[in-house]
Amino acid sequence: MNLISIIKRVIFSCLLLLTTNMSGAHTLNETSAQVILRDGQIELKIITDIPHLISTLQSEQAWLLGDTDQVMPTNLNASQQSAFIENVLQQKVHLRINAQAITFESVSIVAAKYPTNADISLQAKHDFTDVTDVAITFPKSLGNVHISVVKPRYRLLAAGDTAHVEL
Repeated sequence: MNLISIIKRVIFSCLLLLTTNMSGAHTLNETSAQVILRDGQIELKIITDIPHLISTLQSEQAWLLGDTDQVMPTNLNASQQSAFIENVLQQKVHLRINAQAITFESVSIVAAKYPTNADISLQAKHDFTDVTDVAITFPKSLGNVHISVVKPRYRLLAAGDTAHVEL
């Protein structure tokens, strides 16, 4: 009986651990970003968990550790929170093209199709005819960032034609 009791406890513990890990998989607070290079302009699209970002920006511990420069006040309404986040991103996202610093001209936040996520768009212009190097740094408050860099290739297709693009 004692051995059966131990086996039941081990199985129960394994199931409990498995359930905990599965539920945690849906609450990953990671961010994705896409840099889109076009002729004379650059767009950075960020998708992030806004409640997690707000809690990080409101964390005194994050401020003490240097992850944020200032603590977001807790009494801000949604519009003020958006303005605070836009300011943080405009100041703390650092972009270099061909080793030259680029300043973002606009930042906008749009609610995504999922209630906790938001699409954030940062836009800037550049004067390079040939982009050979892109370096970007994100604020620690965004957490881990999965990034992709896209350089679209444009072609005009006649009606009914097929585009063939070598990658």
